[in-house]
Amino acid sequence: MKKCAAILASLIFLTACASAPAGSITPTPDPTATPVITPAPTEAPTATPSPTMAVYEEVSFDDWRGDAGCRMPDYTFSAPHKPLLQQGEKVVWPTEGVTLRYSADSLEEVAEIFHTTVENIKELNPDWQDNYSRNGGRYWDLKVQAEPYTVPENNVVTVTVNAPWVEGYYDRTEVSDVPASLDKQARAALASAYYFQYHWFGMHAGFMPFESVEGLPGWLQGYATDGAFYTKFSEFSSFLHTVYSDAWIDDMLNMDPAPFAEGESDTILTIDGDRGSNIAYCGHVFTEPELQPDGSLTFYQVVLTCENEDFAGWAGEETIVPDTATVTTVRLVPTENGWRVDALELPN
Repeated sequence: MKKCAAILASLIFLTACASAPAGSITPTPDPTATPVITPAPTEAPTATPSPTMAVYEEVSFDDWRGDAGCRMPDYTFSAPHKPLLQQGEKVVWPTEGVTLRYSADSLEEVAEIFHTTVENIKELNPDWQDNYSRNGGRYWDLKVQAEPYTVPENNVVTVTVNAPWVEGYYDRTEVSDVPASLDKQARAALASAYYFQYHWFGMHAGFMPFESVEGLPGWLQGYATDGAFYTKFSEFSSFLHTVYSDAWIDDMLNMDPAPFAEGESDTILTIDGDRGSNIAYCGHVFTEPELQPDGSLTFYQVVLTCENEDFAGWAGEETIVPDTATVTTVRLVPTENGWRVDALELPN
């Protein structure tokens, strides 16, 4: 939650926006010129469950959606396909590899995750002290290996999430790629999280429309009204518990300041704010989800950007080759009601 609070604080500075909680896993990079990031311990999805793993029956997409206890969005799923980067033909796939970066709470954490030493991390990052945010207590965008990283091209499925009752046309729909190796219910949960975070807890924070109320605590502005994603806190809670883990929800609702809160008569108190995006963003891909001994599925979201000092935006005619990959953890945890998202950061 330290990182989450720091991100929210920065977004509040930009008109009270918020970002999403995230966790960490232990990846095992292959120490070669073409490393592949994999969570550790590495275990095939079909492996025999460890004695500590909670075992649940698979939940179908229809049962998951039907048992939500609230109005859920509509979903459409594409066939599996190779990942496509943003900006269409403007972005060229980085065949020569990219610089691999990671953000963490300490240099020791980075060294442990990438099986190296703190001294090596410092050598790779001569400005490592400048990468530390005192506000968030976090080291940002540390280079983690000298060798170029080969970007994975694992298949994805494009999921369209549509909430037709939302008043704002732009906020009704989100189109997201998710790993094709996930089952349909997990794909839908992850795509729902992308939808919620892009529209209500990331690029924008808070439900719209809302009616302003004076004197609310923190950065809360008012209560959601007809045309918002949800107007009753009980329904909003049902959606959250259908998509996210209990731990993620507790972290989000107990942030200081809180982005949402339950108001009188089951209303939803909401903040209102927006943040910008990274102009250097070129798209993102995924490593393959891998089953962990605790039953969770963990993998990396590999965010591609162009950090070249000659990069001048997207208005020109020249094509852009991403040169940097920043990895963030995605984790799904099993429950008796299907997979729930436990860690996800927006790529942009």
